[in-house]
Amino acid sequence: MEAIEAADDRRGARRIALWVGLALLAVGALRLLLLAGKALLFPYELDYGEGIVWQQMRLIFEGRGYGPIDGFPAIVFHYPPVFHAAAWALSATGLDPLAAGRLVSLLATLACALIVGGLATRLAEGRRLCGVFAALVALAFWPVGYWAPLMRVDMLAFALGLAGIYLGLAALRRPALIHAAALCFVAAVFTKQTAIAAPAATFLVLLLVRPRTAWAGVAACLVLGIAALAALALATDGGFVRHIFLYNINRADYSRLAWIAQQALIHLFFFAAAAFAIVQSLRERLPRYRGSGWRAAQDTLRQRDGDAAFLLLLVYFGLTGLMLVLVAKSGSNLNYFIEWMLAASVFAGLAVRDAVSAGKPSLIAALVPVALGGQILLLPGSPPWTVLMAPVRQPALHRLEAAVRASPKPIVSDDMVILQRGGKRVMWEPAIFAELASERVWDERPFIARIRAHEFGFFVTVGDRGSRLYDSRYTPAVAAAMDEAYPRRRMVAGYVIHLPAEAPR
Repeated sequence: MEAIEAADDRRGARRIALWVGLALLAVGALRLLLLAGKALLFPYELDYGEGIVWQQMRLIFEGRGYGPIDGFPAIVFHYPPVFHAAAWALSATGLDPLAAGRLVSLLATLACALIVGGLATRLAEGRRLCGVFAALVALAFWPVGYWAPLMRVDMLAFALGLAGIYLGLAALRRPALIHAAALCFVAAVFTKQTAIAAPAATFLVLLLVRPRTAWAGVAACLVLGIAALAALALATDGGFVRHIFLYNINRADYSRLAWIAQQALIHLFFFAAAAFAIVQSLRERLPRYRGSGWRAAQDTLRQRDGDAAFLLLLVYFGLTGLMLVLVAKSGSNLNYFIEWMLAASVFAGLAVRDAVSAGKPSLIAALVPVALGGQILLLPGSPPWTVLMAPVRQPALHRLEAAVRASPKPIVSDDMVILQRGGKRVMWEPAIFAELASERVWDERPFIARIRAHEFGFFVTVGDRGSRLYDSRYTPAVAAAMDEAYPRRRMVAGYVIHLPAEAPR
């Protein structure tokens, strides 16, 4: 009788742990959705990159994308056009273009969470609660919540890559699906050109277990990718290739590598749970392969789809971790961590497998759900862009928009959304041209001459000379010309407005 009561107590404690963890993670996901909903309705900039993506989208579908940068105006196109096409299609329904781009990102974020949940369910042999935990953890990572509602290309690229992985695993039993996986991988790369971890992991593992399927997928990727590259190169007179491979450069900034340790510590419980699941899974699976030769191990792997799926996702996690070195460049941001975190989310969900099984879990396994939920309470607060949506700031933004609209001359602005709200085109993006000028890829002297000739109405910057962000966006020569030709300063909506000396007060 006592044994039965003890078992009931253990089951009750396990259920409580699961519900506490789920409830905390669900609150985090609900908070993300509420903030994202507000972001969709906010008409001004939340992130520096949103305005340039919006302008790129407009130019691409006006037939002026990926054009020359040796004249003026000059715009660098940082990414291939799949995200721009998705946002354009949504805006064609009548939705505001900025809201459309943000909605694409938000829907892609939810798709990432759903696919992560499906992958975790597969690793956990059908235990759907593991998938629910994995999906909620994916939404709980702070950089994911930061990036989810922004008009940026990343979340769509990650969603397409994860969809390719999911279809690649399905191709273990249904080989024809490898062509659908290849389509997703090519679409991901033509959304963000660095989206290579997902196809690399998929084809590396499939070459071990289903080589014929793998080569069919690789061939499909090559055919689709080369065809898309050729079509874009022809349509832009080679401009697409120049922009993607020659103009999209950044200076090294190795101090940003410290972010890796910072992000790992901020999300310590999530990564600890993922590590726990990986170690547990290796303990279960490695005995099947220990002591056997390469051929025998390969035959075993071919017969066990679950082991192949685990290996593929482990390789994916490792590759996304290796790609974190890309954060060591000027202009990088938290988006460089997101794919790594999505991969970790699969294993974090798998970590609750013992807690949801019928058997007696270990103490660590029983505590995992609570630890995952408790991590929510230890994360930083709301994303910085929530401050930008404060109602008290909006009247100043309206005044700045009106000033932009009233100017008979073009404006250069760090906030490129405000330019388009004011009916102006983005003529020049500060950050990328600072990089190009610093690497001597672009001659800044004609632009400096335009500043000194007062060809601009005014400049809008975040901060001023001496601040790290300002100095990364404006070279010393450009900043000196601005100080000379636009010496007056005014603060509006948190921005520094650089005005000519004769401007009315």
